[in-house]
This record gives sequence, C-alpha cells and structure tokens, in this order.
Amino acid sequence: MYIKKIFLPRLPDNIIAEVYQSIESNLDKAWTGELNMYSWLPANNVIQEWCKENISPDLYWGVQVIDADLPMHKDHGTEIKFNYIIDQGGSDSVTSYYDDEGVLLDFYTMDPHAWYILNVAVNHGVTNIMPGRRRVSITSRVMP
Repeated sequence: MYIKKIFLPRLPDNIIAEVYQSIESNLDKAWTGELNMYSWLPANNVIQEWCKENISPDLYWGVQVIDADLPMHKDHGTEIKFNYIIDQGGSDSVTSYYDDEGVLLDFYTMDPHAWYILNVAVNHGVTNIMPGRRRVSITSRVMP
C-alpha cells in the first residue's frame, strides 16, 4: 500500500479560504522545481497555526498546486507526506505508483476533504487533471 487514508479533522472553511487566498497572492513566488505544472508554497501563519494545533505541532505545512498531469517522479529528501486534498482537480484524477522501469504498481483516487499519508520515495505521478482545474492540497513531509 502506497497511500493510506487517515482520519484527522476536516479543514474548516475559513482555513480553506486562507489556502486559496495564499495561492492567489503568492503563486508567483512558489517553488516549481523542474516541473511547470507543480507548485509548492509555504502555508501562511493562519494555516500553520491551525495545522500545528489540530494535526501536529512538529510539522511545517505547505500548499501544493498541480494544474496539469504530473509525470512519474520520486520526491527527494523525504519519504512520507501528509496530504489533505481540498480539490482533486477532477473526479477522475488518479495518483499512480510505478516501479523503476515505469511499470504500474497501483493507483488511487483520492477523495476531497480527506487526509492521506503518501509514500513519495517510490515513483508516483498524478493523471487526469481536468483542463482548467487544479489539484489543491495542504501538505507536510516526514523527513527520513
């Protein structure tokens, strides 16, 4: 199993509004790496505080935006991520896992407004992001 749904508190509407406000005001400052369909930006203080009080005081939180299919990759410097899906980017979007030769191992549809733990040390990607939609989530990583 590469993804596990976990039962943590749902993000309140005011925190979700903060996420979208952060995206609109800071997306031009986001880290994008080599992939232009992926952006990561630090969560603002309101989001950080809510996540620290309600999820874990030991993690640093960010906002992740995927606005097109994200090709197969491994995350560097982290093995496990917490991810709260705000918008899936379309009901048919899928997170898939692959071996090192690119052979599909498993795939998952992640529900909106739910928490997941993801193994990001294994090749994975996101497909079926609908044109004009974005997958938006709150994320934090567990360092090895």
